[in-house]
Amino acid sequence: MKLPLIQGMTITKLTKTFTLVAIFLVSFNIEVDAQRDRNRDKKSQNKTEDYFDESGVGSFRFWYGGGLGLNFGSGINRFGQQTSQFNFSISPMVGYKVTPEFSIGPRVELSYFHLRTGNGSNVAKANFFNYGIGAFTRYKLFQQFFAHAEYQIESSKLDGVNRRSVNNFFLGGGYTSGGQIGYEVSILWNLLEDTVDLPLDYRIAFTYNF
Repeated sequence: MKLPLIQGMTITKLTKTFTLVAIFLVSFNIEVDAQRDRNRDKKSQNKTEDYFDESGVGSFRFWYGGGLGLNFGSGINRFGQQTSQFNFSISPMVGYKVTPEFSIGPRVELSYFHLRTGNGSNVAKANFFNYGIGAFTRYKLFQQFFAHAEYQIESSKLDGVNRRSVNNFFLGGGYTSGGQIGYEVSILWNLLEDTVDLPLDYRIAFTYNF
C-alpha cells in the first residue's frame, strides 16, 4: 500500500528528514552549550589567575593610602592667656584585599604639636608628639562608597605635659574617587571617646590601587 504524498514527499521520507534535522539541532545545541560552558570556565579561570599569583597572594591585592593633616590657630584660654597651636600629622595605611570588596590592614598615625602660651616675655612653649597604631577592616558597599571599622591604641598628651594611653574604636564610612590613584573622604564615630562634643573624626587621604 502506498502512503499518501504530501507536497511530493511521502510521510516516511518526511519522518526520516524531520528525525535527522532534530538530531542535528539537538547535537548542535549540545555543542553550543558545551562551548559556552568552556568559555565561562576559561573566563573564570583567567579571572582567578589574574587575582592570584602562584603563591595565592597577588601583589595587586595590596593597596596603600595615607593622609596628611595641617592645623593651626590661636585664642585666649580660661586664664586669659594668649595661646597658639600648630599641628601636623601623617597617617599611612596598607590594605590587603581578602576579596575585591573586603580589606583588612594596619594604620599608623603620627602627629606633631607645637603649643605656645603666655603674654609678653612670660611665654611657655611645648613641643610633643602623639602617635597611634591600629588595625582596620573596610568593605566596599557600592562602587565609590565604603564602610570602615578601626581599633586604635593612641598615646597622647592632651595638655602637652601628661601622657596617657587611650583606646579608640572608630566606626563609619566614606567616599572614594576610584581609579588606581584616588582620594577619599571619611567620617568616623569614636565609640570609646568620652566627651561632651560629638566624637567625630574627619579624614582626607590619598590611595593607590584601592
